[in-house]
Amino acid sequence: MKIRRFFAQDMRQALRLVRDEQGPDAVILSSRKVEGGIEIVAAVDYDQELVMRMAAEQGEPREPLRKPQPEALLTAVADEPEMLEPVSEPPRPDPVQARPAMPEVVWSQDPTLVAMQREIEGLRGMLQDQLASFAWNDFRRREPERVQIIRRLVRLGLDETLSREIAAEVRHVTVPDRAWREALYGLARRIPVEDEKILDGDGVIALVGPSGVGKTTTIAKLAARHIRRHGKHSVALVTTDAYRIGAYRQLQTFGQILGVPVHLAETGRQLGDILMGLGDKQRIFVDTAGMSQRDVRLVEELSGLADIARLRTLLVVAANAQQAVLEETFDAFGHLPLTGTVLTKVDEAASLGPVICALHGGNLPLVYVSEGQRVPEDLQPARVQRLVSRAVSLAAERRTRGATPGRAATTREHMSQHVHVQIQ
Repeated sequence: MKIRRFFAQDMRQALRLVRDEQGPDAVILSSRKVEGGIEIVAAVDYDQELVMRMAAEQGEPREPLRKPQPEALLTAVADEPEMLEPVSEPPRPDPVQARPAMPEVVWSQDPTLVAMQREIEGLRGMLQDQLASFAWNDFRRREPERVQIIRRLVRLGLDETLSREIAAEVRHVTVPDRAWREALYGLARRIPVEDEKILDGDGVIALVGPSGVGKTTTIAKLAARHIRRHGKHSVALVTTDAYRIGAYRQLQTFGQILGVPVHLAETGRQLGDILMGLGDKQRIFVDTAGMSQRDVRLVEELSGLADIARLRTLLVVAANAQQAVLEETFDAFGHLPLTGTVLTKVDEAASLGPVICALHGGNLPLVYVSEGQRVPEDLQPARVQRLVSRAVSLAAERRTRGATPGRAATTREHMSQHVHVQIQ
């Protein structure tokens, strides 16, 4: 037997809820007026003996019950807006059928219980905040030097979890300069970096990622770097971006500048045919259409890449994106066999802490870093020292933002040189 309580503004709406949720065989046990409407208690698979036994256990007197007809009862009540009497004996169930020991009561619609649940959740949050505050104050009293390291790491843009993890490994906390060098070294160790040699050899290199992160410009930079070493006759460019206006034209312009052929593949079959026709090329770069990490078509659009032989796929992310967006991007594109990451728009980022946290949690090595629009000068192999140096200099620049431009530039250059010395 399953008992459920329903609330509605009037009797007709309440009965409609009963009929929709429990069907025409539902039995109404009781009804009463409450603040804001009508409350009905209804049951399916009604078991009178079980109800009477429960009433006896609670000290309620047994009264003879009338035998209801469920379908007729619901129809009749719909025409009678007055209050219902407690309902009576329904048809006896087959004694052969197994009966549950206790009824299942669903109170999820009770406004009083809902309000109480929300209040308990609010109290739980307040208690957790208070306990966290007590723990932090105690930690600050016991280890003030380590707290200072955490604060400096947080100023780099790192989240508190990673900052605490790094600070916990610092051994010489009583010597500030040495402790800070250890912290930066611990940060550098947590940034996964891979040498660009993983892309050596013949094959296809595809760039994937959200729209607006600079995939097309990065394709041109990678192609230009390869042409410098092996010549333009060994390279071809392919784009699958048939959605964005001017996407193919943009890649064509880069192809004309570099002197390499450019092809447009609007379907997976066209992409396969084009790649087969370019079998004499040493390196083929494929620029895919940019899609949001939340786009439900993402898996379908990129599923054809998995069938390409000798494919290496790079995920392109922008350094000026929020940490939550970066983490969603790593998760959304994680179903692909990714080789590494290309970090773009470093020159536009106000802080590198969020992207460093995302790289640490994404478990995907960083291969290239792009800091401008020049082809190919602004694309460099990833170096941990350079990235950490840039993060520290940006943090210092934010603290001296009120200074003159000349002084801010001097501060950035000084901090960059200083960090290179610290973590080498």
